[in-house]
Amino acid sequence: MVIDLKTLFGVLARPLLFLIYFLSGFFPRNRHKLVFGSWSGHRYTDNTGALFEYLIREGNPKPSVVWISRESKIVRQLRERGLSAFHAWSPGGLLACLTAGIYVVDGLTKDINHWTSRGAQRVLLRHGVGIKNVERAIDSPSHHLYKLFHGNLFEKLFWRFLLPWHTIQPDFIIATSPEHARQAEVYYGVDSSRIEVTGFPRNDQLYTNMADDIDAHVLHWLDESRQAGLPVFLFLPTFRDNQPRLPFSWIELNEIAQRVGVRILFKLHYVDDRRGVAKGLPRQSHICLADASIAPASLFHKVDALISDYSSVIYDFMLTRKPIVFFVPDYEQYSLSRSFFYDYETVTPGPKVTDMPGLEAALRNVTEHGHSKWAAEYERVLDKFHTFKDAGSCERTYAEILRRCIDRAEPSAHVEKAVLPQVRRD
Repeated sequence: MVIDLKTLFGVLARPLLFLIYFLSGFFPRNRHKLVFGSWSGHRYTDNTGALFEYLIREGNPKPSVVWISRESKIVRQLRERGLSAFHAWSPGGLLACLTAGIYVVDGLTKDINHWTSRGAQRVLLRHGVGIKNVERAIDSPSHHLYKLFHGNLFEKLFWRFLLPWHTIQPDFIIATSPEHARQAEVYYGVDSSRIEVTGFPRNDQLYTNMADDIDAHVLHWLDESRQAGLPVFLFLPTFRDNQPRLPFSWIELNEIAQRVGVRILFKLHYVDDRRGVAKGLPRQSHICLADASIAPASLFHKVDALISDYSSVIYDFMLTRKPIVFFVPDYEQYSLSRSFFYDYETVTPGPKVTDMPGLEAALRNVTEHGHSKWAAEYERVLDKFHTFKDAGSCERTYAEILRRCIDRAEPSAHVEKAVLPQVRRD
């Protein structure tokens, strides 16, 4: 059996880390200092990355903003741009984390450094609009987070010891719509007073010319596709719990693309990329493998349609109003390991297919007819999950952080607010 030494060391060091966490609550914190992090400290992307970039562009010296990472490459790249960035456990990183008044994360306090976070205000920008249950809503008894929140006393204590960052309830959470805010109440066990509908900062780029860098070879492949008159489908599958594999044939997917006369830009979920799922995949004539670390929204304007399954990226992509094909070959198996927050049929406006022949037919139909059959349903779901369809989400999010965490002032007059619904607690 292969032992992950880093994980083993982390578990053995838990008593010391819990002591650090306790002591961190006594440090004087500056509410005008914000630290940012993303994806457990391993990426510079998502809503935190977008908001961080917005604050840099605005050039506002107050509050000060610092990026915290566990990747030396990310720290180096940001410093080369003249930005403030530190490794989470470096002296500078520890000082920034222990004195910052506000932690801005996409998912959990470990996006920055959980062990230095006690006493800081936690702002959660979230990973997406979810179809599947996460955190406190997970209802599968075999799942470790179910045991953490709903198991017996021993299970709760054991998993709290291993995963304490999941038990932290954010002080402020953003949402994309009142319905999305309702979901946050259930996921994180908070009331509506902690939630504000602002939209996702990462989606501002869909309404501007700003986007993350795309690899040169991908841009060249996309240009070739355009010149050849071949529509491009972006394929973004989510990861499967404890299943590091693709639930379909890679070679057969390429053959389908050839027969239909399309090309497929394929991007693995970051989790599956770290698992090594792409290793050994042969090059194909009609499939291009994109860098898994890139922000998906950077690719949206470059493609004609999306193929996905249970991923939250679906609802970001809907802002483009381009067609979506829902390819769910493992629907029954997946729903057993991770149940759905919504009835899948009611929030997926597009063809649902479960096998490769069905996928081929769906790609052909979308290529020829777009999503005209689903147009009304598409707009209904889009409105359900997006109150704002503009480039103002960074501004609204920052205004709410200022109001709630820094200045504690009234909302700016020019920042539109959305009314949150009351949640039924059955």
